[in-house]
Amino acid sequence: MIRLATALLLLASPAAAIELVEFGVICEITTDGQRQAPLTESGVINSIDQSRAFDVTTTGVPAHLGLSFGLRILLPEGETSHGTRMSVTHPPLGKRGVTTQSWSAPLTPGAPALNLFTFEKPYEMVQGTWTFAVIDDRGKRLELSFEVLPPGSVPQVQTACFDPAPMS
Repeated sequence: MIRLATALLLLASPAAAIELVEFGVICEITTDGQRQAPLTESGVINSIDQSRAFDVTTTGVPAHLGLSFGLRILLPEGETSHGTRMSVTHPPLGKRGVTTQSWSAPLTPGAPALNLFTFEKPYEMVQGTWTFAVIDDRGKRLELSFEVLPPGSVPQVQTACFDPAPMS
């Protein structure tokens, strides 16, 4: 974990201008529409509440339908970023064996932006390394990798998302 934190600090240096605010897993999201994303397997991405909190801070993600994971980034006040995209690389998935998906991720200075991948179809739950990268007209600005693991293999996520609530 220390090596990961060091790598993030190097990529998120002041020259990068885009900051990692937080990352992890969200147990369940509510969508409020979709927008076109032709460079994704499905061709669309879901619009979600940008203020939705992460349920667990982790880079370990169990492959489970409905689970979302990703990061919240921030373009500081006074900074600019043009043509910002989120790119996610992962093991091959779908009939075409897609390994990279990307979508437009416009940033507003001072407004945190949440970017997630949600397991909506069984074929998407491919185990292995999934890397989120923030790319703009200056190149790669930030990168964070997650490890998608077998269902039930990440105790913190299991407890937060799938274990029944205690009875009172």
